[in-house]
Amino acid sequence: MSGPYCPDRRELFASSAALLGASAVSAQPKAAPRKRYPFKKSINQWAFPYPEKMNLEQCLRLAKDAGFDGIELNYDLDNDLSPKNGTKEYAAIRRSAEKIGIAISGVCSFLFWPFPLTSNDAVKRARGLELAGKIAECAADLGTENVLVVPGAVHIPWRTDYDPVANDVCDKRAKEAVKSLIPAAEKLKVFLNIENIFFKFYRVVMT
Repeated sequence: MSGPYCPDRRELFASSAALLGASAVSAQPKAAPRKRYPFKKSINQWAFPYPEKMNLEQCLRLAKDAGFDGIELNYDLDNDLSPKNGTKEYAAIRRSAEKIGIAISGVCSFLFWPFPLTSNDAVKRARGLELAGKIAECAADLGTENVLVVPGAVHIPWRTDYDPVANDVCDKRAKEAVKSLIPAAEKLKVFLNIENIFFKFYRVVMT
């Protein structure tokens, strides 16, 4: 090729378009950084061999050592969180958790299954409400505001002693039960976290 290189018209147009596109992109204002929300990891106490092989303090320490920010404790009828204990014992557990450096993220219980809030047995319903109130008090003493509540069930597949409840009856009883728990929960400053049941239970709509 002799003489200096001279681009043809097509090449000039292509180069100009590329430059204009680059200028337009660089002129665009930078998008604001997305807001980041701090997430914390929590584990349930049922993940540990409690109380058979580990005590509560060991569970707290292992959860902390495993990198969890919090632990959800379980209320039952016989152990550290149960009707056998009260404010004094729960305050000691709270201090232990604070010393270890792990938060108590909430309190839950399997007792909503043997004592469902929607049972056809009025005695079991009453016992379920009583225990729900004790669980809320326990949560407040532990310094957590989260109380997991199972509002009821139409059917409980793993319990042969549970008489299935009609949908409309279950709905009515669940609403009444949760509403009756609200005044105490407000006084204790805890939230009743309604659990969505994955089997044959619909919804609970507070009206």
